Amino acid sequence: MKKLLTKALMLAMVLCFTSLTSFAKEYKDLPKDHWAYKQIQILTDFNVVVGYPDGNYRPDQAVTRGEFASMVVKAFDQEKAEIKQPVSFTDVKNTDWFWGVIQRAVMFDLLKGYPDGHFDPYGTVSRGHVISTVVNALTTETVSRQKAEEILENSYSDYEQIPEWVLIAAGKAEILDMIVKAPGDEGKVNAQRPATRAELAAFLVKMLEQAKLNPNAKLREAMSPRMADGIVIPAALEGYIATIPAGTVIPIMVVNKEITCRKSKVGDQFLSKLPKNLVTKERYLLLVENDTLNGKISSVKIGRLFIRNGEVVMETHTITTDRNQTAAFCGDALGGYRPEGFWKTLYLKIFKGHKIQIKEGDILNLKLKKPVKIDLTNGMIIE
Repeated sequence: MKKLLTKALMLAMVLCFTSLTSFAKEYKDLPKDHWAYKQIQILTDFNVVVGYPDGNYRPDQAVTRGEFASMVVKAFDQEKAEIKQPVSFTDVKNTDWFWGVIQRAVMFDLLKGYPDGHFDPYGTVSRGHVISTVVNALTTETVSRQKAEEILENSYSDYEQIPEWVLIAAGKAEILDMIVKAPGDEGKVNAQRPATRAELAAFLVKMLEQAKLNPNAKLREAMSPRMADGIVIPAALEGYIATIPAGTVIPIMVVNKEITCRKSKVGDQFLSKLPKNLVTKERYLLLVENDTLNGKISSVKIGRLFIRNGEVVMETHTITTDRNQTAAFCGDALGGYRPEGFWKTLYLKIFKGHKIQIKEGDILNLKLKKPVKIDLTNGMIIE
């Protein structure tokens, strides 16, 4: 089945991205305090944007319409979508590298050509074109021209310079908080100015966040949550986003050779994996069998006769998924004896001193300390 998004922000997009996500690449000209650092890194990890051979990203450089078409199509994971009815443009040949991405961007109503039949693939993308595209990706409520003007007039000093063709889209974008405001230009739409590579990354992240909830009709048709069988766990659904709530108990399989209350120490590495797929009651796939969890031992208590039974508490920090994403996954797993039968339970409660020994392959119950959001269309965890 075809699937839509991300890459993720996304998405969270986007989406409450936290600092625990492992970024794959750093750019020489992109300091960590750059205003669009996080968005650029997120889209780089998902191969939506790329840097240059010299190791730079060039955040202030403009982008061509052909390059922008490629970014948008990659953001929605639609590089391989079937092109059913190719559109002819006077300045785009089917041998050009951008022919396929332009066709797909047009097919999903994300970009359009000009009335005279050309696309202008080498022309720069204006912020107005970007605003139009991010709104085209969504299903939105109708906004009148008058309403759009009122909204924009209250927020931007250059609202009178916004071209007629992008006015309503800009009004919708402002309602949805999708207009990117670069430092120093907070009070302007700058609809006719070329968009920078930094601004494009920020726009795309905002687009993905909204499109996960309300994609346009053609994108919705292309979207399909991953389906599977597995262990059913509670999850709240909102559009194509599932949230596993804090407090959910998840079975995990120990990978360490041995963990004991006598030899293991606080701070020792704790490794585990999912023994089976985790799915919603609708059979939407949340997490995949053998996704690995990393953490440490946070507490160790040796069993003492007449005082207490042994105890080992293991704390997970991150999970590495089948999409090669490392994301936050915080929970506690308690390693302890589970007695069987009334007399055995009573005996251990009274006399205590039981040792804890956890071996490779043992199943423990992990209790989530924080909720986990997952994009059902591609399995990406949204932080």
